[in-house]
Amino acid sequence: MTHQLIPHNVQSGWLPHPSKDSFQRFIRMILEKEATHYPNTIQALKNAIEADEVLTYLSESAFRQNANILAANQSTKEAPIPQIRDLDALLKAFNALLHEAPQFIDDDLVGLPFSAIILAIDATLSGSALLRLPKFNEQMKPILDQWAAFLRSERSAAGFSIEGKQWLSPTAKKQYNFPAWEKDSNSLPYWSSWDSFFTRKLKNPAKQRPIAGQETNQVVISPNDGSLFSWQPQVKRKDVFWLKGMPYSLDDIFSSPELKQDRVLKKHKLSEMFEGGYVFQTYLNPYNFHRWWVPVNGNVLFDPIVIPGCFFSKCVLPDYGGATTASTPYLAEVNARGIIVFQTEDFGYVCCIPLGMSEVSTVQFDASMTKGAKVQKGQEMGMFHYGGSSFLVIYQNLPDKQLVFVNDQGQLFPQQPPPPGNSAGESNYPTYIGAQIGQWYCKCS
Repeated sequence: MTHQLIPHNVQSGWLPHPSKDSFQRFIRMILEKEATHYPNTIQALKNAIEADEVLTYLSESAFRQNANILAANQSTKEAPIPQIRDLDALLKAFNALLHEAPQFIDDDLVGLPFSAIILAIDATLSGSALLRLPKFNEQMKPILDQWAAFLRSERSAAGFSIEGKQWLSPTAKKQYNFPAWEKDSNSLPYWSSWDSFFTRKLKNPAKQRPIAGQETNQVVISPNDGSLFSWQPQVKRKDVFWLKGMPYSLDDIFSSPELKQDRVLKKHKLSEMFEGGYVFQTYLNPYNFHRWWVPVNGNVLFDPIVIPGCFFSKCVLPDYGGATTASTPYLAEVNARGIIVFQTEDFGYVCCIPLGMSEVSTVQFDASMTKGAKVQKGQEMGMFHYGGSSFLVIYQNLPDKQLVFVNDQGQLFPQQPPPPGNSAGESNYPTYIGAQIGQWYCKCS
């Protein structure tokens, strides 16, 4: 199979292009905020970097390379990245973001505020190396956890407090289809926190997202709302997943830096189980439904796990347009992700992987998803708590059956569809939770 090169400018709607005035205004707002005392989380990152020769070298080199990029393009203004002069400037920006919810600047969504700042260094060689190191990511997690706590607070609902403004503007309401969702209240602010909005439920799920072929596993359904990024057959156990079209490497997907988790993955021989199978990967835009439903009738093979990983590492650099979306296959091997496997009686095993991207890296499985639990199509599987913007489903290769990715109209899904071409991340190949994305056929002789 020949892998296509992945475009760097995938527009998934999480950020305006850095060349836009709205993006630049947001950056100025953050960088010009008054300096305050660092909380323990940010101070711990500062201490870790200053105490480690490698982290110090990479961070200082990244800031120098950032300055070089800006200087080299000074006359043409072609370098749309923030200027971060040193570590304190970066940490000051992180500190300012701890109390900033995703917001609109002139109807352009800045949905990944940390990524907007990280652009300053992830476009550099040293910065991209720094963002891959476990030591850096271990210190970044408490900072993002603190931000997540803010997003669960009442203060984070400020964007829902004034009709016609921010998330209640006509543009925003149209993007996420305001009437379609359950609200915490029928009056302002409608949702009690940013997290409550992000994890909102549909008003009438049975009507809005009907389950295709509910009684049979022959009809393959999407476990999430999103847009098709790509699908691949004959997945290999080992592959060079950071080159060319970023093929999937099962040994890397089914591994964890935490020994206890890794033992579970190896015990069930997941790499062998899904070798030669199929991967169907989607990405979510910020306006999608961020809950996921069980895609099969069967049983849970083992208690689902959430694997720690990188937050801001990318393969396609600088990936301005998509804020890591262009790197989606690569992220499946290196980023924070959940893993759950379902066993069916008639169509083998199916693995679901909710995948974190950038600062949106929190996944939560439903409490009912436990080892041996009997599950049905359309049952709640879990949700992203302002976390995750991609989803993989891996299907086992069955000797007597062939999986074809086709919708309920008989139309084939392209293996590598063209990227969306607008800032909202709208795709020509949307995938709706519960809708058919494939069908198993018998390999008749």
